[in-house]
Order: sequence, then structure tokens, then C-alpha cells
Amino acid sequence: MMITELIDQDDFRAQLQAWGLAEAGRLSLADCRPLLALLLVGPDGDLWRERLQALLAKRELLHPEVLALVEGCLG
Repeated sequence: MMITELIDQDDFRAQLQAWGLAEAGRLSLADCRPLLALLLVGPDGDLWRERLQALLAKRELLHPEVLALVEGCLG
């Protein structure tokens, strides 16, 4: 059986940075929530929704705190 590391807070913030959200590296996970909420209602909301839903497709690999944040953002 292969053990896979969970996608933790640092990994999640690195992914946000890779998607163009440069300030994510300086933010706590809690600080990312309001920023993501704004992005989801902004002009690129559909794109951000797709990205977060892609992460949810890997829910078994998400750290519980990251999972809760993504689920909370997608409502």
C-alpha cells in the first residue's frame, strides 16, 4: 500500500500562488477564505470555482483544514 502525503496548508497556498494569487504565500489559511470568496464572485469566478472543484475531486488527499476551507468557499 502506498502512503501519500496530504495536501496541507502550505501545499494549498502554493497551489493558489501557481494559479496567480501571489499574495497567498504570505497569508494564513484563514486569511485565504475571504480572498477566495471575493474571487468566486468576481469576473473570474467560474474559473476559480472550477479550480476549487478540481481540488475537491481529490478530497481524500486534502488535509481536513484545507478540505473544510474549500468546501466552505464553494458553499
